[in-house]
Amino acid sequence: MRSTLLELNGKSFEAVVIGGGINGAASANRLAGAGYDVLLIDSGDFGSGSSSRSSRIMHCGLNYLAAAADATTIRSKISNVALAGQMMRERRRLRSVMRRRISPHTFYIPLRAGDPVALWKYDLAFATLNALSGWDSTLDYRRYRQNELGDIGITRYFGDGLTGLAAFTEYVFDWPERICVDYSLDAAAHGAMIRNYTQLVEAHSAGGRWRLTLADGRGETGTAKVDVKLLLNLAGPGSDLVNAACGFSDSRTVMPNKGCHIAVRLPEEFRSAGVISRNELGHLFLCVPWKNFHILGPTETPLKGFVREPVADEKDVTSILDQANVTLPRLGLTKRDVMFAWAGLRPATYDPGNPRGSWRRTIYDHLTRDNAPMVSVSWGRLADHSFTAADMLARARKYLGPRQSRARLSAQSGQDMPGSVEDILFRRTGAGWSADLGLSQAARAAAELQGGGKSSEELVTGYIKMLAERFGYED
Repeated sequence: MRSTLLELNGKSFEAVVIGGGINGAASANRLAGAGYDVLLIDSGDFGSGSSSRSSRIMHCGLNYLAAAADATTIRSKISNVALAGQMMRERRRLRSVMRRRISPHTFYIPLRAGDPVALWKYDLAFATLNALSGWDSTLDYRRYRQNELGDIGITRYFGDGLTGLAAFTEYVFDWPERICVDYSLDAAAHGAMIRNYTQLVEAHSAGGRWRLTLADGRGETGTAKVDVKLLLNLAGPGSDLVNAACGFSDSRTVMPNKGCHIAVRLPEEFRSAGVISRNELGHLFLCVPWKNFHILGPTETPLKGFVREPVADEKDVTSILDQANVTLPRLGLTKRDVMFAWAGLRPATYDPGNPRGSWRRTIYDHLTRDNAPMVSVSWGRLADHSFTAADMLARARKYLGPRQSRARLSAQSGQDMPGSVEDILFRRTGAGWSADLGLSQAARAAAELQGGGKSSEELVTGYIKMLAERFGYED
């Protein structure tokens, strides 16, 4: 069973991880496995925020090479090339350890006369990535000239002016939110306490330690007070809210951006085939094969503050369709082709000179006057999460000292209690990511939930309301 606030009250931990997305869950698992006493909390369900609302593509490091080419200093060029190499080596590792959670797909880059990127630069970039990976990247890069396009089925959808295609193999995360749940459960199996729907009410430091007041987000009354040495703020777009609760209100670290996607069904030629192009901002526009449909997007809209439940509105959907029809004009996509749409937040790093922030992972060490440590992180893609977990382990060793690593104790799945039909269908079974958004399974999921004072009918009604608000579902 899920621990109560009463059971949590008065406990002491060495580290509390705030945020159960992929970075927080992976970090809690890494610390617990290294022997630290850890509490992992999330104000919602594990994996219910940014980790579940991305484009799901792994990213092979090509953007870092582009940044290196544009950099104005030698130091920045070297740094970006190093990051590209890091991503390629991590790609190889994830291909091995997450074989069941990622899928390879062929992605095509359209080449047109007058493109700002010369053709030979693609050849050089992918050769560089291959070398940085240790010659084991499985990028399978190839470039097709105009007279070689006849055998590639999607060619006819690009319209006039196509002079060739660059193609390579990229990996797509099949189910990122389940990865978050699995990391959380692994942390529990290493001895951590994990608790979803748990909110940080306030935090105070004294004598170099933190005193946290926690509340339940599922109706349990009262609060719990816990004592902790090290706070790890991995709340993503909500990081600055946690900073403020801890007394660092003048420490801005993130600039949340709203990113929207739509799901569409494409012709048979697109089966397992994706497309990458550039939008008018010079940022990536993606057509990502996923399950039995394709994800198109993202949009990039700067926000002035944190929005708990961002929504993809009509303007967002129109923007994605417009870009899709620029890239693939002969698809002729309209709003009738949109199965559903959703929005998420990217925790871009705060940059006063850029309204969209910086897309560089940054770690901040905060110390109170009495030297109570807190660490926060901004930015980070799905594929970056093991780097963040390693960095958080390094901070734990810095502030807490080393510990003796421990083996898994047991599969303590009783700590993982889904609180809604959404939790079950999107993050426990994956049925929510289907053409009917899990509606055919909603009644069965509602029957599995225990307590809460709501009938199965009320739970299903609540689920349908969520689909309408978040995905634009129309009954």
